[in-house]
Amino acid sequence: MIAGGGRNRGPGAPRPLNSGKPLDRRTEAYLKFARLVLALWLAGFATGSAVPQQPPQPQEEPQAPAQAPAEQPVQAAPQEQAPEAEADAEAEAEGEVVDGAAVDAAAVDADIAAQELSDDAMIRLDAARASVVQIRGFFDNSSSSAFHGSGFAVDEGRRIVTNYHVVAQAVLYPRQYRLEYLASDGRQGPLQVLAFDVRNDLAIVAAADDLELPPLRLRTEIPAQGERAWSIGFPLNLGLTITEGVANGLVENSIEQRIHYTGAINVGMSGGPALDRRGRVYGVNVSVAIGRQLVGFVVPAKHIPSLLAHAKEPLAKSMSALQLRQRITGQVLAYEAEILEARPESGGSQELRGYVLPTEMTRHLECSTVDELSPHIRVRVETVSCRIPSRLVVLGGVYVAGFSIQHRILQSQGLHPLQFERQVNKLAASQSRTGQSAHVAPFACDDALVSLDGFDARVSTCARQYRLFAGLYDLDMTVVSIDDREQALVSRIALQGVAFESGERVLQRFLEGLQWKP
Repeated sequence: MIAGGGRNRGPGAPRPLNSGKPLDRRTEAYLKFARLVLALWLAGFATGSAVPQQPPQPQEEPQAPAQAPAEQPVQAAPQEQAPEAEADAEAEAEGEVVDGAAVDAAAVDADIAAQELSDDAMIRLDAARASVVQIRGFFDNSSSSAFHGSGFAVDEGRRIVTNYHVVAQAVLYPRQYRLEYLASDGRQGPLQVLAFDVRNDLAIVAAADDLELPPLRLRTEIPAQGERAWSIGFPLNLGLTITEGVANGLVENSIEQRIHYTGAINVGMSGGPALDRRGRVYGVNVSVAIGRQLVGFVVPAKHIPSLLAHAKEPLAKSMSALQLRQRITGQVLAYEAEILEARPESGGSQELRGYVLPTEMTRHLECSTVDELSPHIRVRVETVSCRIPSRLVVLGGVYVAGFSIQHRILQSQGLHPLQFERQVNKLAASQSRTGQSAHVAPFACDDALVSLDGFDARVSTCARQYRLFAGLYDLDMTVVSIDDREQALVSRIALQGVAFESGERVLQRFLEGLQWKP
């Protein structure tokens, strides 16, 4: 019998073989048997049950009765066990026991030897190494970088593709920030921005010197779901890195096109190439889902050729900083108009506790309903939340084209009406707002009592303007019902980075959609 280990032998048990005796033939048989046991165990693990060992040979002492019915041993196929089983039977007939540690080590060695090590990642990294650069941004005359990302050469090797958000600070603040490249062979030099696409988060840059790199080929069709893929970049200043994963096709119900990449994309890899099996660039690393593992997103390469067609000369030579900001604003407004006008074909509202609540005001909103943790033990809160899952980045930490709706229905569980009112007002005032004063002006708000369809409410409407992007505004509205002592509605709609007139129309639709139908 081959045991799981050589421990706890009784005084009458056979002793292990002396390592000085010649064991070539038997050792070979034991190793074969170990490999068989390992293979059978793995097969049993994959189907939910392990393959039991063969029962021991009868001993002179009678065996104790079983405490519980034992599982019947699984009989292996004759062709799988014939040579190894014969060798094992021969060894047991001679009264020899194999050391368990030796068997375990032999099984591990056999498993490692059976694995086929892949060098696909190494091959693709070596082929693309000379084409990928690190893009670094420096503040004023500093020698240490303020930010960095990745990029790769295309067409004739003189232009480099990256993400817009990698170079956004240099586009918006050309006098404060400068861009430089660092090639794999150590060459470095200044970079200039030739074109950008805020919606698809792409930019084209070029070296101010005569840098020429081997270009990577583009693949403009979307990979099929399940295709093997690789991403290359410079994560966290750790040097050029490649990760391996799977392309899972376009993200469903997404406004902008993004390919779901099941693989690691870390800070600094933005702008790097995403490669297929043939080493072609099927997309550009762009982002990850925060708080999730191996959920990355890639901009399809199909958007690169049209941007290259406009990348003729450095933007700084033909446009002022104000004109560049106006171009960014124009791209955001075009995107925002498409979002706000994309109304659902039917529905767009939800009924809850007697209220009709506007939810899917655009077909890009995603909604969920939960029983929210209440701030008071005697108040129940049901929440319907809707939001657009993606926004545009115009600058680090500045997101626009956002759209969210939240409805909260509060029910008193025996509270005094004044106490309940206090809880309602407290919840209505707890709405959080983001944005730094350097980027947006303070909110200006207006409060009013309004008679809506079936109930009265207190309505607070607020707006603020973006400092860098004239024509972009944040608007939000909070609606609090005031005519029920045991139930209240607190609804809020928030728009980020939209045209003022378009935002006003959306807020009006929101108010008109709120109804009470007991």
